[in-house]
Amino acid sequence: MLIPYNPATKATPPKADDHDPNYFQSAEIARIWEALENEPIKWKTMVHLFLVTGCRRGEVLGLKWSKVDWENKQIYIDCNLLYRKELGIYEDTPKTKGSVRYIRLPDQTMELLAEYRKWYREEKFRWGDKWEDNDYLFPRENGAPMFPGYVCNWLTEFSKRHGLPHINPHAFRHTQASLLFFNGIDSVSISHRLGHAHVSTTTDIYSHVIKEAEERISDCVADVILKPAKAKLRVVGD
Repeated sequence: MLIPYNPATKATPPKADDHDPNYFQSAEIARIWEALENEPIKWKTMVHLFLVTGCRRGEVLGLKWSKVDWENKQIYIDCNLLYRKELGIYEDTPKTKGSVRYIRLPDQTMELLAEYRKWYREEKFRWGDKWEDNDYLFPRENGAPMFPGYVCNWLTEFSKRHGLPHINPHAFRHTQASLLFFNGIDSVSISHRLGHAHVSTTTDIYSHVIKEAEERISDCVADVILKPAKAKLRVVGD
């Protein structure tokens, strides 16, 4: 009664239970900023972009100078740099249709990018004809595309050097989303900035963050609206 194939290969394995995304608290972010001041400008700029944009690792590595809009202070995300053993490093489209997007940047970020571009051009000149001109913002030392795993390796060593909690690129993404929710930004705007295909994806992933943000809003309402009103009533009563 042998059968010629394994029926289990047709089955869809169950998905693992979702875990709450990890994100950094304000004090931890401050420590990361401080530690970055002592790091090479390439890595300092890269981590800065992770923090202020919430982009995925492949989106930051796939970013090119031609996609930096200096006049409007924004970047255009339309490339995802990935790695597969059988293909090596390769370009792909972003994860979803909604992932192709413009992201506005703060003035401080644009100033850092300008400083980094100066250093980048000096490195390109120093390497001369040995430089691989791929236009990536964050290539390897000779201009070749960076292996995505290098980013995680560098962040691990960076966190150890400075006594920081474990850092990975996606933690910056979660931090960005969490900070925006805590500061009252709506789900639609956050979803667009993160490049999610649907707003429901954002609200599903960050449901616990939204709940915590709503609790903070409730406390804020009590502090800003109810306490002054109660104090005024007490003065009138006196």
